Amino acid sequence: MSALLVIAGVVAAVMVVNSVLPAISGSSNSIAQASAKVSDRIETQVSIVYATGELDTTGTWQDTNSDSDFDITVWVKNVGNARILDVGQMDVFLGRSGTFARIPYVDDAGASYPRWVYALENGDEWENSVTAKITIHYSSTQASDTYMVKVITPSGAYDEHYFSF
Repeated sequence: MSALLVIAGVVAAVMVVNSVLPAISGSSNSIAQASAKVSDRIETQVSIVYATGELDTTGTWQDTNSDSDFDITVWVKNVGNARILDVGQMDVFLGRSGTFARIPYVDDAGASYPRWVYALENGDEWENSVTAKITIHYSSTQASDTYMVKVITPSGAYDEHYFSF
């Protein structure tokens, strides 16, 4: 009789281990993934250095680079420890007070305006201390006013900047 109880106890213990162990393993994987995402977000930081419209020396809108667009240029420096991947997946918002809009990346915008492109100014990858030059193309001039630009990286780090022209 006691042998049957020992066998039943061992079988029950094996069943408990087999059902609990995968749940514990799955939970630890979820925690590790969440921790990695939080770490990436903490290590990713950007700072908008400067923003301006495509103006001539008198402050009048002018297609100074002869590309048939009127551009707003924003320089954003990576001041974090993480390399920023998928730059084209960033969200760029721009507008006057109460009229902010998400500007699509050129690959998503097709032929419509506005749209933005980027170029890395002092590096091949957007790592610490490298500046990205974001150019927002418009088909017409923009009103002189105070604007806000907000840049959000794919990991959620962001900065915003107010400027006037």
